[in-house]
Amino acid sequence: MTRPSVARPMSRPLPVSGRRLITALTLSALAACSGGSGTAQGEDGAGAPDATADASGGGGLTAGANAVGPARPLPPGVLMLQRASIPDPGVIASTTAMTALVPAGWRAQGGVIRGASACDEPYAVDWTATSADGQSTLSIFPTEVWSASNTGATGNCPLGEFMSVQDYLTARMERTYPGARVVEFTNRPDFAESAVQMVQRNLQRLQTLGSGFQGKAEGGELHFTFTQNGVEMHGMLAATAAFYLSQLPNAMGGPPLSSLSAGTLGTFGATAPVASWDKDLVEASRRSIVPNAEWLQQLFSVKNQLGEIAVQGTRERAAIIVAGGAAATKANIESFQRMSGADGSRASEGMYPGDASSDRSQRRSIEAIRGVDTYHDPVSGSAVQLDHTYGNAWRVNNQDAYILTKDPNFNPGQYGITATQMKQIR
Repeated sequence: MTRPSVARPMSRPLPVSGRRLITALTLSALAACSGGSGTAQGEDGAGAPDATADASGGGGLTAGANAVGPARPLPPGVLMLQRASIPDPGVIASTTAMTALVPAGWRAQGGVIRGASACDEPYAVDWTATSADGQSTLSIFPTEVWSASNTGATGNCPLGEFMSVQDYLTARMERTYPGARVVEFTNRPDFAESAVQMVQRNLQRLQTLGSGFQGKAEGGELHFTFTQNGVEMHGMLAATAAFYLSQLPNAMGGPPLSSLSAGTLGTFGATAPVASWDKDLVEASRRSIVPNAEWLQQLFSVKNQLGEIAVQGTRERAAIIVAGGAAATKANIESFQRMSGADGSRASEGMYPGDASSDRSQRRSIEAIRGVDTYHDPVSGSAVQLDHTYGNAWRVNNQDAYILTKDPNFNPGQYGITATQMKQIR
């Protein structure tokens, strides 16, 4: 894809995301249709007794905002994560929009915000969880769109010439962390798997308008260092982005007439002192973010009222709140609703009533895209999807929190934690 010759780099922060498919040709998203809590039993081993660990005389964790850590530090490679709310103050619906798992004791702020211009989606997410000492963060930052053309046409979207997710993330780093130094950029095709499918579907639609359309989707993460209050910090910005380019012959001669429309679909960020950077924590938190099914339905309703070109198209692209989310296709939405209990299913009916084979296949597809395993939560009786790299998970009994470990012999009771080992749903 060759960039339009007159495109200019952005000199100010971009707005949050794009609205119209045909006029802006951008994709933006706000709901990773990908698991979460709900009514469920395991498909294999459901109902089997769960192992519970408790320290003699040792208490569990304090639930709620004042949650504290274990009685003594957990060993390296063991994470304890607590559920945090990402609220919507009323932009779409006054409720929890989604949830994320963050270390116990961290404080969260922000949530769903309103789009600022005619080029924006009606919503975006600007949310950060911060460690108790204020030095480490996990965040979702607002999605953005940009456009460029050598045809002389102007629009409401800001000008920009980024033709790769690496260029975009580098520019965002420079304006968010002045003086930061790039360490490395890593392509993350796993982030873009769902976005690639959406771009292909949209290109098929756009071909009906004429030839000359090209498109691609990319995912990646940029690592960098910067100095904050005298402390050397490690930072990471991740995004999935889609790019659309139209090129037509120039009847007057000269270069082809080109128009670019592009935007980020899903985002995630993290910072920590270099000495305490924990990539496993970052990945586990990113993969834990899931939407509230009722809020997701309100989002679709709002976008339909705004006159979106096609409701199904809206559902297919209102998809990726974080890099690597699963597209909100009709099948994925229905699968998520079953997991969340939004369809009225009960625990006694199992997590995937109906065609067990096809439902199981759909769940496994979502698991593969998001990099998670699905567990039966013995405390809530629900399903929860957690980072697959650990393979062993415990539910803290008196707090909405989970422990992830690669050690099959880990015993939380030795650390003053009352917890129940969870069974994977196969």
